[in-house]
Amino acid sequence: MAARRSSSVLTKQTLLTRGGRILALVPAENAPSDDSERSDVEEEFRVRTPLSSFSSPAPSIHSSLERLNIVDDDEHYNSDNVPLTPIFQTVYSSPSLEPNCNKVPVLSDIPSLPTTPLTPVNPPNPKTRSRRRQPTVPVLKRPRLMKKFTLNYQWKKAVFRHRAIIEEDSNYTDVPDISAMDYFYKFFSPDILTDIVEQTNSYSIGNTGRSLGLTEDELRDFLAIHIIMGVVNMPAYTDFWSLRYRYNLVADLMTLKRYQQIRRNLHFVDNNIQDSDRYYKVRPFVQKVRQNCLAQENERKFSIDEMMIPYKGTKAGKRRQYMKDKPNKWGFKNYVRAGVSGMVYDFLLYGGEDTFRFYTFSDKEASIGFGGRIVIALCQSIKFKPAFVFCDNFFSCPELFYILREEYGIFGLGTIRNNRLRGAEKVLPSEKEMKKKPRGSYSQVVCNKNRLSVVRWNDNKPVTLISSYVGVEPVEKMKRYCKETKSKIDVDCPQIVKEYNKHMGGVDLADMLISLYKTPFKSRRWYIGIFVQILDICINNAWLLYRRDQAQSSKQYIPLKDFRYEIYEGLKKFGRADKNDKARKGVPSANPVESLRYDAIGHFMIMTTQGRCKLCQKLTTVLCMKCKVRLCFVTGKNPRNCQLDYHVKA
Repeated sequence: MAARRSSSVLTKQTLLTRGGRILALVPAENAPSDDSERSDVEEEFRVRTPLSSFSSPAPSIHSSLERLNIVDDDEHYNSDNVPLTPIFQTVYSSPSLEPNCNKVPVLSDIPSLPTTPLTPVNPPNPKTRSRRRQPTVPVLKRPRLMKKFTLNYQWKKAVFRHRAIIEEDSNYTDVPDISAMDYFYKFFSPDILTDIVEQTNSYSIGNTGRSLGLTEDELRDFLAIHIIMGVVNMPAYTDFWSLRYRYNLVADLMTLKRYQQIRRNLHFVDNNIQDSDRYYKVRPFVQKVRQNCLAQENERKFSIDEMMIPYKGTKAGKRRQYMKDKPNKWGFKNYVRAGVSGMVYDFLLYGGEDTFRFYTFSDKEASIGFGGRIVIALCQSIKFKPAFVFCDNFFSCPELFYILREEYGIFGLGTIRNNRLRGAEKVLPSEKEMKKKPRGSYSQVVCNKNRLSVVRWNDNKPVTLISSYVGVEPVEKMKRYCKETKSKIDVDCPQIVKEYNKHMGGVDLADMLISLYKTPFKSRRWYIGIFVQILDICINNAWLLYRRDQAQSSKQYIPLKDFRYEIYEGLKKFGRADKNDKARKGVPSANPVESLRYDAIGHFMIMTTQGRCKLCQKLTTVLCMKCKVRLCFVTGKNPRNCQLDYHVKA
């Protein structure tokens, strides 16, 4: 307990201490209240009450607070008297309201507080507006900062000694003899039709209160109409049913009113399911088509690039992207992995932060940037390895090609930006220096430690490429057009440039095939555009697969336009007996497609006018009601059953 002090006046030095600041808040004993009248004497009243260090019954709370010993050091006190103005004063006006202080504990018995300095309490400034204290809101923890994956590079001008060569599998032993519909069903499987029918009828019930009554046969007719619309264009889809411009291949298949009902209610998912996926409206359909495409993979060299799905509406929100260098500048961004033939094997719809919803990456892979993760996500589904991947400078970086080679067994090649060379630009000549050199000049640096090569080649302008499996050697000659001589000249071409030009155009080829006979289906619903694009991908993939099989068996293949017509015919009549169409007199009938000819359903014989048999060219009056061709059915001495022979595959 501190000793009793002879002088207990408040000094300037006391006010600078923690105890002095607390005592400054204590009102004087027997001070009048704010409501009582003040006299001049009261205004000049100053606190000069001595501090007591011994314990005794406290007559009041105020005197006990004044006797509280907070300052233990006598050096803080001197004889200088400092007037102290009370901050607040409390006086009980009625004796009955005075508190009972007999049972109040002695404050001097309380242990002294630690001498940690306090922040001074500043009185509010009346000239400034006081700020309200905002409630504390829990802040979400930031994601863990991922350490960027880096490599130690030792770039030097040398020969690349890690070249890899894989021969393509050119011989296919199993070449099926199937129709265009069977190729189409490899990608657009029948279970997809079942799901669309179910969800469309459910969506109709939710909108109108009654089912649309859509069947799978009607949905096939609906798809057949759109497929043939891609070949035969008209200003508006209603013109196909108009009196002046009526097109029988469409108008005879379905009425306009029924077509519009299906068009209005076409749906692919249950809207009652709560899903945060940005593409949940078409996700089940997209995933099934993607799995069907992966099942047909048979190549080893792939290109990865963006494919724009056209859409100019405003209903898509942030899903819609703008790319100024694309033919279709507005639409959905779709990252595609396609083979050299143009066949699409895998694709990934861009959804911002939600793009990689169904993919997982290691810390090393997640740190190489968005473009690198796109390539890794599309390469995770490659079945046959080792394989080759080609991409442009949006995706390329040295760390990506290192990970692909070391962890996935995939070799990479692509153009690269100057700010991603990781020190190789210090060894290579600059682009300004390359422009001064003759056309065809090149320079190579390699990092044998990481098995990477970087080549800068001067063509019309300098271009920089990076690869994990090929370098400059062997250098070949290629024909390039010269403006000065207005003719083609021989230019040195490094092997890395030749490989890139040969294999990079797979996605562009797929885009070109889609644009030839694009299925028209304009709608304000944003997901309809994605459905149409995927449908065209299925048709083109089916034709490319059919063309490859025909080339392996040394047979002539039909063009894409005729292939689409065969799919139209197959969707219209496959598995159904056609009783409505009537053969027109005097008009030669076309040969039915194979999927219709050999399905063994509804090929009934009817009597018609006399004509030549389609098979034996003899006169007959028997007509196949479905195929609309005349076929013999003769009994007697020379029986002939061309009806059976024509519909049975040899």
